[in-house]
Amino acid sequence: MEAERTNDLSMKALQERLQLAEEENRRLDEKYRESISYIRDRVDQLLKVIGTIPLKPDELDDETLIELDPIGIISDTFVQILEHLKETNLNLETAKNDIQAIFNSVGEGIQVLNTRGEIIAYNKKMTDLFIVDEQEVLGKLCSETVCGRKTHAKNCLFRMVKDGEKSMRIRSWQCRDRFYEIIGTPVFDNDGVLQRVVILYLDITRRKKYEKALRDSEDRFRDLFENATDMLQSIDPDGRILLVNKAWRETLEYTEEEVTGRNIFDFLHPDFKEDCMNNFKQILRDGREFTCQTVFLSKTGKEIHVDGRVNCRLIDGKPVTLRSLYRDVTEKLKMEEELRRTQKLESIGILAGGIAHDFNNLLTGILGNVLLAQLKAPEGDLAQLLKNTENAAHRAQELTRQLLTFSKGGAPVKETASVIDIVKEVVSFTLSGSNTKWVLETEETISPVDVDTGQFSQVLENLIINSDQSMPDGGVITIRIHNYTRDEQSPEPLAGGRYVKIDIHDQGVGIAEKYLPRIFDPYFTTKKRGSGLGLATAYSTIRRHKGLLTVDSEPGQGTTMSIYLPASERELPTDKAAAPEIPRGSGKILIMDDDEVVRQVGTEMLNLLGYEVVESRDGEEALEKYRQALQSDTPFDAVILDLTVPGRMGGKETIAGLREMDPEVKAIVSSGYSHDPIMADFRNYGFSGVIPKPYSFEKLGSTVQSLLSRVP
Repeated sequence: MEAERTNDLSMKALQERLQLAEEENRRLDEKYRESISYIRDRVDQLLKVIGTIPLKPDELDDETLIELDPIGIISDTFVQILEHLKETNLNLETAKNDIQAIFNSVGEGIQVLNTRGEIIAYNKKMTDLFIVDEQEVLGKLCSETVCGRKTHAKNCLFRMVKDGEKSMRIRSWQCRDRFYEIIGTPVFDNDGVLQRVVILYLDITRRKKYEKALRDSEDRFRDLFENATDMLQSIDPDGRILLVNKAWRETLEYTEEEVTGRNIFDFLHPDFKEDCMNNFKQILRDGREFTCQTVFLSKTGKEIHVDGRVNCRLIDGKPVTLRSLYRDVTEKLKMEEELRRTQKLESIGILAGGIAHDFNNLLTGILGNVLLAQLKAPEGDLAQLLKNTENAAHRAQELTRQLLTFSKGGAPVKETASVIDIVKEVVSFTLSGSNTKWVLETEETISPVDVDTGQFSQVLENLIINSDQSMPDGGVITIRIHNYTRDEQSPEPLAGGRYVKIDIHDQGVGIAEKYLPRIFDPYFTTKKRGSGLGLATAYSTIRRHKGLLTVDSEPGQGTTMSIYLPASERELPTDKAAAPEIPRGSGKILIMDDDEVVRQVGTEMLNLLGYEVVESRDGEEALEKYRQALQSDTPFDAVILDLTVPGRMGGKETIAGLREMDPEVKAIVSSGYSHDPIMADFRNYGFSGVIPKPYSFEKLGSTVQSLLSRVP
């Protein structure tokens, strides 16, 4: 019983213990499930942290979960991740430093702005360009830091990029005395929202200076090219004009629009096109520079003679442009022709002057003796014969006048005169009895001129005779007289100033073009009977008056001869009272001449006029006789000196010696020829009067009488 009780107690205790064990077991099971749930939660959290999808119970049961030790695995993974992150951060730091180094090493300024325009980053170049205090820049508006403004201007690049949300560029922006090209670029996030604006500043100040220097150089080149006095042109290998300068256009009278693109051969004289084309082809073949002489035609048809130099611009051995420099030598050629003609006239003038001098001395003796004979001869046949001889001597005198025109001794003895009066007198006389009519057209007021009326009358007579002879069946000669001013644009080779121009136009057969260059040459004539001295004499006479004689003619269109005479600054003299037929006088005259016949004739003529005469053969004898007269208190009232005494003292040296002895000496210079212009400007050499050989009673008497009647 006791045993049963004991057993019962044991069983009860056992049951209690079993119950306790089951309870403990239940608690452990709950703890286990809680632990498993806790482990699963923590594993899932770790998996989420490392970016892995949480585990499901059917994917990993509880026993396996406990056996695998996921916490340890994840811890190890975290260690590896942390190691990788550390390495990645180091790489990122290195990359950041590399990027910052690159950012700072860029040679242009870069800054990064937020959407408010505040600076959040910038490179080192920005500190050189704009930023002074780096500590106070970040977070400030770029307009304040860079531009010195509190707000963004309307043309601010940041505002333009922000509003347009696209890259923008300002090609020339000036700030702080420097120039920049600035580029703004927007930066967006993954959703396309603007986050940043990056602005790049390219310093173009040096480029601007180079561009300005280039523009200035181009302007200087353009100015040099355009305003060069020579004609410049550039053409392509086909001959089309690319560029010409102002001198080229003005010389040929075209505008730039009228020439650009046209062929250069369109502007050349037809007679010169073939030679120019051959030169053109040659330079395209070998590229060698050459010089040329050619003739252009202006828009109005004028011939423009030029000297030129042409070279070729080559690229890769192929011609691309031909550059030419031409100098207008039209005026130069005219001047050379004038010089050639003048030299020719001077050469023949040396011979003509010598002949005229001797011939005039002979004429003085012949004419003087004829005049003396007329005074002594009774009326009748003898008197008529003497008169005819006198007329013949005067015609011979006109021949010597023409010869003297070629010599320096033919310098005109000028006086102020009216061109209109001389023209009327000469033309009326010359055309008297001719079937040729003449018409005078003139301006209301014509300037007077200083001319040798005798020489000028001879010129007019020659020209009128030529016009009359060119119209054998009659016609009309039109004479136009007008004032003319020579300016820089005038083609005539004349000095600048005022002139009187006389145009003599006939309706004759005209002159062939081939004869025009020789029309003024001595001894050139197209007439069957003619000396060839008429136009040459006329030309030389006008040139000695510092004027010009030109011709313009076409076959069948008539001829126009144009005379240019310098206008006088003096007024026309009042009409002089008529001199007596033979002006007599009294006084003591010394006459010096190397020709005995001239001395004898002069002495006899002066004696008949009432004068006492003393002769001398040369200057030395004249000086001695003048000195003796002064010493004996019987001085001469006047002296007449021959200008040229071959081999001995002539009039020029004698007057100098006389004026030393007697400053009030009254001297008349006389000559048939001289290499000096003394006959024209006698007063400048100390003479008081002039009388050319041969001379008449009236001329000799009036000259001496006029001289002696003057009050010292």
